[in-house]
Amino acid sequence: MQEISGKRQAKYDAVSFSPNAKVPVADKWCLGFTAFATTVPWVLFGYFLTYFYTDVIGMSGVLAGSLMMFARVFDAFTDLMIGWCIDHFNLRWGKYRSWLLFSVPIQIVLFILVWTALPDTTSTLQMVIACAGYGCYGAIGSTLCFIPMNCQMTNIARNQDERASIVGIKGLTKNVGTLVAVVGFLPLVGFLGGGSQGFFIAGVFFAFLTAAPVLWSFVMSKKYELNADGSYREHLRDVKTEAGEKIGLGKQLKELVQNRPAMVTVVSTFLLYIMDALRTGTIVYLYEYYFEQPELSSIALFFNIAVAIVGALCIRYIIRLFKDSNRAYIWVMILNAAMNLMWFGAIFLVGRESAGKLMGIGQPLFIFYALCGFMQGAQAVFPDMMMPQAVDYGMWKYGRNQAGFVFACYGFCLTIGGAVGSGLLGFLLDAIGYSAGASQSESVLSSLLIVGIVVPAVMILAAALIQRFYGFSDAEHAKCVEEIAERNGEN
Repeated sequence: MQEISGKRQAKYDAVSFSPNAKVPVADKWCLGFTAFATTVPWVLFGYFLTYFYTDVIGMSGVLAGSLMMFARVFDAFTDLMIGWCIDHFNLRWGKYRSWLLFSVPIQIVLFILVWTALPDTTSTLQMVIACAGYGCYGAIGSTLCFIPMNCQMTNIARNQDERASIVGIKGLTKNVGTLVAVVGFLPLVGFLGGGSQGFFIAGVFFAFLTAAPVLWSFVMSKKYELNADGSYREHLRDVKTEAGEKIGLGKQLKELVQNRPAMVTVVSTFLLYIMDALRTGTIVYLYEYYFEQPELSSIALFFNIAVAIVGALCIRYIIRLFKDSNRAYIWVMILNAAMNLMWFGAIFLVGRESAGKLMGIGQPLFIFYALCGFMQGAQAVFPDMMMPQAVDYGMWKYGRNQAGFVFACYGFCLTIGGAVGSGLLGFLLDAIGYSAGASQSESVLSSLLIVGIVVPAVMILAAALIQRFYGFSDAEHAKCVEEIAERNGEN
């Protein structure tokens, strides 16, 4: 028994929180797979939920867009509440991991509810189910998982190189998740009978698939949050003032506003999430109606996302090339927007009929679309580098761990961005004259191309401009982390 106790103690003693500490490879992969769990549901919502509402349930584009937008707005406010709770409550199973445990059954039930269609899809009850499933999934289930998962990386890895390694793995699993969702969901729906039945059973399968990485993270992170005797790690105790009083919501908001790196990143990411909702939500319509090759969409997306995986894995080397994380992030956004505008320009020049042919497998436009994935993949994971850095900045400036609240505010902007993007897509579909299942006019098709490519590219450039005001270099971050370690006696 003593030998087991000694091994257990050694496991906890081996954990280091020093600025240069290395994270075990297995733990890196565990953190990396959390991106799979948090990405897949929202990819499915972004690509297929509007279609599910309009073409399976029978909602109008305006109603579908409004439902998704208002549900996400409600979600945004629960982000702040849960983030504040994470910082101020020490629950039995750990500072962050306790919330992961709570999230698993909630996410499974609500995700299945999202894809539930009644026989009478026009009934009031169907609208209630749609609102409750989608609204509560984001507001409760996803929030209980997303915020503590992000806090975990800030707690486990302290320097940018180790974080870049983890972010690269997260980028891999995030894009694999996107690939699995985009390429596998609709074929699975069809295999299971299509229609409401196919969507429902596919929803059950994906609900349990995405729960597995959450449970793995819950098990792995115990040694980083608790001591061997079950007590909390010292640096994860309550957020307090120098006088020993707990921090109120108002003061935390004030400190967040004064955290320049955090504010710049959340605002730029807000635009990127509006962009992503428009881009991903329009892709299905473009392949269905503009290129008139619906059977090609899964194949084209497969290659686009496969290249995005490579882009995400290269993040460490991209940062080294530009010698600073934020500088690299800005240039990745600029190049991403440029490549998408070039793709649009080529489509516009050759005309719709020729573009459809050139989007065939191995054709020039098909290949170029796949290559656009490289910068998309790199861009998507950069916020996972910038936000932990902003958390460290706040810790250095105020001397308190407020990771929960900082990531809650980050999640707040992501949620609002997704809500605005989803709602905007629904309104734009109606505004350009889109009619579900019907033959679309040339003006509608041209408008779909602009909505799905040009508008998102402009938003990316706007986000790059905002990110220029980040004002916190990797060199400055390294000094701050050293000072924090000296305060806490972790050197």
